[in-house]
Amino acid sequence: MKKFILIIAIIFGFSSCQQGAERYTQNSPEIDTVKKLIANYNSKSYDTSMYTDTSKTFYNTKKNSMSPSETMAYHQETDKVYKSRGFLDEDQEYEMVLTDDGNTWVNCWLDWKGTLVGNNKEYNIPIHLTYQFENGKIVREHGHWDSGALVSAMQEIEIMNNLPPEENRAVVNGMYQNFAKGDVPSVLASLDPNVVWMEAEGNAYADGNPYQGPDAVLNGIFTRIGDDYEFFHLKNIKLHEMANDEVLATLRYDGKLKANGAKINAQAAHLWTLRNGKVIRFQQYVDTKQLHDAINK
Repeated sequence: MKKFILIIAIIFGFSSCQQGAERYTQNSPEIDTVKKLIANYNSKSYDTSMYTDTSKTFYNTKKNSMSPSETMAYHQETDKVYKSRGFLDEDQEYEMVLTDDGNTWVNCWLDWKGTLVGNNKEYNIPIHLTYQFENGKIVREHGHWDSGALVSAMQEIEIMNNLPPEENRAVVNGMYQNFAKGDVPSVLASLDPNVVWMEAEGNAYADGNPYQGPDAVLNGIFTRIGDDYEFFHLKNIKLHEMANDEVLATLRYDGKLKANGAKINAQAAHLWTLRNGKVIRFQQYVDTKQLHDAINK
């Protein structure tokens, strides 16, 4: 009798172990569904077919849930502030658990990387996502991450985007003062990393249009001015208030060419466009005939 009881106990113990093992796995159709959802996010495919119509999504909150369509709209809206964003392939962890009350959950731990349009800075953030499933569909989604760095950055960008016109003029005025002192590094520091610089058509330096980035401006414009001119001064500078974060400067070029000693006193205008206190675009207007005649004198 004792032997029979022992056999029964072993059978039930083995069965219990098997049932326990089934309550945790790292391979399941539900995990595959979540991986597909992550892939869709990375490719900006806003598909709600993996959710039930009544599914609720909560990101960093226990209140104010979003429906599947609202969740996709949330992603589309936040995408506007990123130059690039997505979950990294490295170190992804997925698990599925069956809770004591019979609910199926998939947890995943991922690393997210994004670059903001407003400041061109990159952010790396660990994210925990968890999904409740019923009959193969998502009925509940929770996302948790530390959004502090991003929130602070976007607040700073918003402040900079709302710079009053006088502050934009101050940035441009500072650039002209630094140029007059020969402090080219400080001039370049006022340019956005993706600045687009356009010389006037007909100007010899327009051969490199558009100059993109501070290094291109340094090598294509400032270095050539130093090589070509014995002196090159900007005079009678007047700054004019414009809309849409633009500053118009009217001025004159006063210079002397090294090659032939020809002098210039040319009327010019510069249209500066700024964002976040940095120049993102420059357009030159100048008396190109006078420049051409001086070079060919």
